[in-house]
Amino acid sequence: MSFTRPFTNRRRVLAAVVALLVVIALVIWAVLGFSGEDAPSASNTTNSSEGSPSSDTSGSAKPSEKKPKKDSKREDEDDPSVVPGPVEGTGSFTMNGPAPVQGATYASMPYALPLNPAGPQNTMVRWVDGWGVSPKDAEKGTMYVLGHAWGAAPLVFNPLSEAVTADVNLNAPPKNVNGTDGKPVKRYTSDVLNGARIKMRDGANHQKTWKVTRSWLVDKNEAIVDPDIMDDKRPGRIVLIACSVSGNNDLGYNVIVEGELV
Repeated sequence: MSFTRPFTNRRRVLAAVVALLVVIALVIWAVLGFSGEDAPSASNTTNSSEGSPSSDTSGSAKPSEKKPKKDSKREDEDDPSVVPGPVEGTGSFTMNGPAPVQGATYASMPYALPLNPAGPQNTMVRWVDGWGVSPKDAEKGTMYVLGHAWGAAPLVFNPLSEAVTADVNLNAPPKNVNGTDGKPVKRYTSDVLNGARIKMRDGANHQKTWKVTRSWLVDKNEAIVDPDIMDDKRPGRIVLIACSVSGNNDLGYNVIVEGELV
């Protein structure tokens, strides 16, 4: 019996020490494991916000956020001869491109049907007062500008009228759109003037510029129900209207040239 008790006690002490060491090891492992998982996570978060590819994308996106401001800048702002400010109701009118209009002037005309702009017909165009907006409010809606074209003599809008008329095939089936009266409106479309610049400048050198986006011929009797002509609320738009001319012949169509502010 005297040999058994000391041995049993030693085993108990040894077991207790082993158990304590196991507990300590588990605690150390748990602490190291916890901190080891959290530290890389925090590091990854920092890296992703400072040096990861997504950070580069975000960094490169900052300049692109400024692009709308650059895109919204008007072309006239780059012209040193232009004075900032609203364009008044009279001044000069020009259009470049394949059907240039040079040396013309503009003034207003009242909205009274039938629309017949006053002269001098070979040099003057008229914006319609009472239909759409004035040059001063060009950004707020559609401005309508009328000019004469005639087969017997070259008038102010002969160049654009002849160019658009020559570019369409009147023997082909027209494109039909739904008119404001619910009936079909026949069109012959053209892109021959697309990209041309229309400029209106007043006596104080205030100026607006539009880029031509499309043109079409429409029957004179259907023009008044053409939905795109009649949409006078579309902001920053200009609509030029003239009679259709082919050589020495006056046709039964209106030439419509549409542009947007640039």
